[in-house]
Amino acid sequence: MSVYFSPFKLFNLSIDSSDAIFKSNHDQVIERVKYNSPDDIVQIGSTKILKSEVLRLLKELDNYYTRQFHIAIFEYKKLLNFLEYGHLNYFRNSNKVETTKDSDFWKFIAPYFGRQFGETFLQALKTNDKDTLNLLSSESLPMIGDFEDRCYKHANIYISNTIKDLRHLQLENGLLHMSERELLSYLPNRTIELYNMLPDYFTSVRNLIGTEIYSLSVVLIQNHGRSDGASAMVKQGLKLKLDDSVRKNLESMLRNFSLKTQVPVFIWAALAIVSLLYIIKFLETTFFS
Repeated sequence: MSVYFSPFKLFNLSIDSSDAIFKSNHDQVIERVKYNSPDDIVQIGSTKILKSEVLRLLKELDNYYTRQFHIAIFEYKKLLNFLEYGHLNYFRNSNKVETTKDSDFWKFIAPYFGRQFGETFLQALKTNDKDTLNLLSSESLPMIGDFEDRCYKHANIYISNTIKDLRHLQLENGLLHMSERELLSYLPNRTIELYNMLPDYFTSVRNLIGTEIYSLSVVLIQNHGRSDGASAMVKQGLKLKLDDSVRKNLESMLRNFSLKTQVPVFIWAALAIVSLLYIIKFLETTFFS
C-alpha cells in the first residue's frame, strides 16, 4: 500500500544513535518476529504492521545511505506528517529542505509521496475542494522517473470517465429528445472550472474531452439534425483550456453553425419589399379610397 512508517518512530530510536544501538535494535526486533511469516501483521510498540515491512525497514536502517533518507524525513516534520497522515502544511511552506532537491531522495519517497498526494488530489477533485486542488496543482513536482504519474494517475483515471461518458452519449438512442440542459450535464460549468485548474499534466485529457465534444456534435447534427444541441455542446467545450488545434476545430464548427442558421440577405430584402408594398396598399385603402 506504500504507507510510510518512520523507523525512528516505529523502533523508538534517535537519529543520533550509534551503530551498536542500531545493531542491538535489529537483533531484538528479529527475535520478536522470527516465528511470524512475512505476511503476518505484527505489533511493534503501538503500531500494527506487516512483518515484511518491518524487515524492509530494518534493512534500510542497516544501510547507511537509505538511513540518511529516513533521517531527512524525520527531521523535516511537515514532510513526515504528509507522508504518514496526509497533512498539507508541507505544501504551504515555500522553503523546502535542501535534501529534497536530491533526485535519489525523491526516488526513495516516490511511492509514499505519490500515494498521499494522489489520494488527496483525487478527493479534492471529487468534493469540489478548490482550495486544496489549487494548493496541490501549484506544487512543482520533481520530473524524476514516474513521479508525476504516481501523483496524478488516480485523478487522470477519474477525469477519463468524462471522456467515456461523452462516447457513450454518442450512442444514446434518446439523443434526439435530450434537452440542451441534459446534454450540458455531461460537462457542466463546475466540472470545467475544476478541470481548468489542473496543471499541464492534464492537458492531454482536456484535449481528449474537447475532441469528444467535437465528435458528439457531429453525431448530433448528422444523425439527429440537432444543430441546437451541437452548438450548445461546442460552446461548452470551448470553455476548457485546450491546445490550439483542438480549439480551432471547435471554433470552426461553431462558425459553420452560425453560417447555416443565418438568413440570407436577399430573403431579408424580399421581406422588406413585401412589407413596404403592404404598407402602401394599407395607406391607399385607408386614406385615399
